[in-house]
Formats: sequence, C-alpha cells, structure tokens
Amino acid sequence: MPPNPKTKIVAQIHTRLDKTYGGEAWDKSRTPSNPLDNLMRTILSQNTTDENRDRGYHTLRAQYPTWEKVMRAPPEKVQDAIKAAGLAKQKGPAMQNFLKCLHQEQDTLSLDFVKEIDTDDAIKLLIQHKGIGLKTAYIVLAFACNQDLCAVDTHVYRIVQRVGIIDEKCSREKAHTELRPLIPKNKARAFHVNLIGLGKTICHARTPNCKACIISDLCQYNTRNKT
Repeated sequence: MPPNPKTKIVAQIHTRLDKTYGGEAWDKSRTPSNPLDNLMRTILSQNTTDENRDRGYHTLRAQYPTWEKVMRAPPEKVQDAIKAAGLAKQKGPAMQNFLKCLHQEQDTLSLDFVKEIDTDDAIKLLIQHKGIGLKTAYIVLAFACNQDLCAVDTHVYRIVQRVGIIDEKCSREKAHTELRPLIPKNKARAFHVNLIGLGKTICHARTPNCKACIISDLCQYNTRNKT
C-alpha cells in the first residue's frame, strides 16, 4: 500500500513550525501533570478560556482540597464553585460522576493506572463517561501520561482543515482518528503545541495572516485565496 502523501506534508509542517514555536523543546522540558488533576481541569476547560478554567479550578480546590471531598460534596456547591468556568450544570455532574465511577471501579481516586494500559484501551475507558470526549481524553493521555497523541482543539482543527490535511466536512471528533496516523512518531504532543502557536499568532479564525505564515505554500486555503 503506497504511503499517504499527507504524511509527508504533516512532517514538513511540523519541522517548519517547530523552528518557530519550539514544541519539541517544550515537550522535553515539561513535567507531566497528575492524570486525575489534568482530567478535571480539562473538563472545566471545555467551551471557555484558560483564565476562566483556572478561576473555576482554583476556587473548587480551595473549597474542596481533595477529589474525595469534591466527589462527596453537594452538587449545587460544586457547581457554584466552578461557575467561573461556565456550563457548571453540565461540568459539575460530569466531574462528580466520573469520580464516583472511578472510586467504585478502582477503589481509589487515582488515574495513574491508565499510564500502564494500551493507548486505545485508555481512550475507550475515558470516553465512555458523559462529558469526556476524544479531545479531553487525548489531552489527559498526552500531557499527563506521555502518550503520543495530538488533541484536536479549536486551533488544531482550523489549521488542519485549512491546509487540507482533513476534509472540511470532517467532524472534530473524527479529525482525531484521521490525523493520528499522519503525525511523525513521538511528535504528536509537540505538533499539537506548534499548531496552537500558529493558530494564536498567525492563523486566526477570521483574519489569518497568510503572508506571514511559514507553511502558506503547503496550505490549500492560501492557494484558493490567491486566485
């Protein structure tokens, strides 16, 4: 079976972007976070800013310093604590329900065991819970468990669609499985970071600065808008 030509394009994109955004260097220097802490923060991050996520997270942890206390807290109290992160009536139950299931199944409030199991099994284990989609699972497994995965957030999704790596009709959930085999081995976390860097500085949602983009010659969006 001939190699997918998109694999070469993805490798070129990563190499170029890494020189500017330094995803690989960042990945080598980081300290992995606690998996359960990371999961709870990531649930809070859905459909909000990093600032609001952090406000909600820090308020919650100040009031309930352990996940057991969060698990056993009155739902309305948890929702009030995380209200800065938005969608508290959805996020609060998702967090507490996951903690209850984890405690029931593992007899402990720790996700460290997912570091030792197969990547796809870990993904399935996480996404079976309401409020945890592929993006959330990929983030936790990548940055807390060192798995070779690239979460498709808003920036990543926008850029890989514009470049033409994934089809414009491809959903964000499906984009995870479409993109995963195209990324060079052991580069997925750095690729994620590099694309976010490009998305925040150059490839904006409304007014992308294609003239300043170092991958514009590889991008179908730029080519279409030139003609």
